[in-house]
Amino acid sequence: MKLSIELGSGTYKMISEGGSMGNAIANAVSQGLAVGSKLAAGNVIKNHLLGQDLKKRSGDLARAVDGWKESAFDAVVGVRENSAVDRYKYLLGDEKVTITPKRAKFLAIPMPDALTEAGVLQGDYRAGSGQSLKDIIENSFLMKSKSGGLFIAKKFGKTDRSIKPLFILKKSVVVMGTGALAAGVLESADDITNEIANKIEKNV
Repeated sequence: MKLSIELGSGTYKMISEGGSMGNAIANAVSQGLAVGSKLAAGNVIKNHLLGQDLKKRSGDLARAVDGWKESAFDAVVGVRENSAVDRYKYLLGDEKVTITPKRAKFLAIPMPDALTEAGVLQGDYRAGSGQSLKDIIENSFLMKSKSGGLFIAKKFGKTDRSIKPLFILKKSVVVMGTGALAAGVLESADDITNEIANKIEKNV
């Protein structure tokens, strides 16, 4: 998931008409673009990933988002290819994604009682490779609701009232991206422009 930052035609015109200063202007623009892309990435992280638009996975995504140049006048903000967050970097965009299980019959969606106050899955409920949730959760069992929904539940005491559903089982889920990447970069447009202008002023 990446978003390109493109320079307007006016910038190229300024460089081409810069005469003997054309190269200096081009270098200054390139430097400003590099700094601006980092600023935009920082804005995405600070205002759209840390406890704001995304409640889950935000820490991993925040560490993966970056700004970099792919050529002199082409900068990118986003997540590099083959990153640790490839499976869910789509959350930065605005597309709908249907998720289905790769090996199991159902997806296990954690419910509030399986999460910490920060919205992260509790350590006791993390299944390792080749393990099922029923294997690692003591006193757990499959439960079916009146409407037909399937759950992995756990009995915490001796009465029926002590039973809590921890995971709901689904054959697929549709997840909508947050648009965090585009929002954060667009908010940084003035900062990027100012960085380019500052570099030109200092170096030309």
